[in-house]
Amino acid sequence: MKGAVLALLLAAAPLAAQGPQAFKLPTGLDCVLVENHERPLIRMELVCRWDRSELPAGKEGIGGFLAQVMAAGGAGPNTRPTFLHALDGLGMRFSFRPQLGCYRWTLAADSRSQEAAMELLADAVVRPVFDGPLVEAERQAALKRTQARSQRDRAQARFLWHLGDPDSFVPPGPTPLERIEYQDLLDFRRRVIRPEGSTLVMYGDLNLTQAKQLVFMHLGIWGPGGQAPVKGAPPKANVKAVPEPRLLAVLEPSPGAEIWAGAPCPADPGGPAVRALLPTLLVRAARSFFGSFAMTFQLSADPQAPLLIKGRVPQADRDNLVSGFKAGLDGLRTSGFSADDLASALVKWKAENNALALHPEAMVRALIDGRLDPDLDQAVERVTLKEVDQALREWLDPERVRFLLLGADAPMIQAAEKAGLGPSALMGNE
Repeated sequence: MKGAVLALLLAAAPLAAQGPQAFKLPTGLDCVLVENHERPLIRMELVCRWDRSELPAGKEGIGGFLAQVMAAGGAGPNTRPTFLHALDGLGMRFSFRPQLGCYRWTLAADSRSQEAAMELLADAVVRPVFDGPLVEAERQAALKRTQARSQRDRAQARFLWHLGDPDSFVPPGPTPLERIEYQDLLDFRRRVIRPEGSTLVMYGDLNLTQAKQLVFMHLGIWGPGGQAPVKGAPPKANVKAVPEPRLLAVLEPSPGAEIWAGAPCPADPGGPAVRALLPTLLVRAARSFFGSFAMTFQLSADPQAPLLIKGRVPQADRDNLVSGFKAGLDGLRTSGFSADDLASALVKWKAENNALALHPEAMVRALIDGRLDPDLDQAVERVTLKEVDQALREWLDPERVRFLLLGADAPMIQAAEKAGLGPSALMGNE
């Protein structure tokens, strides 16, 4: 039976004609092609990475705001409606996803439309179109969304932003958005959307010659261009930054109470191989330390991303939310992982990598994020129990971990402060 199932999986897997083929444009754009001629489909993803130090002081939301404006504006010769109509007319799927320090454009199409697909992708990346009125309209829309947020949503946004979460690309509060001008967006776009820091992955029914022709034709003229200087706001004299509280709480008694722990990336996080295994290790070890808790662990491939640990309990165990969560964290940090945990995490890592051939979207993302790098694969094989335990202690250092209480009541906040998670700040009463 197992042999039959394996044969079916192998038959269903889209087999690439050969491994990833890489080439580089003179402008610095890195390109990777994975051929797969089973179906007349192609998928392209272009990722542009930029350093977070490019964010001007006092205008830290500019990365997210630029993404919002580009998503609403035109591309090349097309207005936004005609751009979307062109995509729909050819049956293409397009997405644009911003992160803090990274922009991602993805397009999937019939391979017979590969030239039109590459042209539309290039327009979206290299030739976004927006003007002053659009910028102002999007600013007002963003401010309205900010004002309409609940206290719970605002608390989550604030907590994640100060941890450096890459998916939190707009800082809390309206002030940063109000300072950003049209020219700021133009200057910032010229600085960060550049071929030198970008990677294009193409997967599907095209060969290397076709891929090179498409890329050179439509992205070959995308050059470095002039760089405008960062125009950060001058530091305010005699003003000390107010540190974030160790415990941020939303006083909102409800059945949906939960607690989060967040740890910014430490100076020695253990390296990419340890980071790759850590989420799986945490999920496995959670059963031993958190009892009836419903636990979630998040640690992305972004080397600057924080570790997020979220816990919920059934309503009947609400009174034990804080004490049980704190005990679980302490036990996890001091006891570490077992040899069986590490062995199981390694098996899962290999299984997930082997299954990527069944999921083209996931394979493209893995190639861009470096998950399929042979050096990383070998490093994961060499990870030791001592290394993952040391990394865990660094991540969960009590001096660095911050907490968020959602749906809390006064006794729960008092219990959190008594357990050493505080002092606390109430959202709305800072």
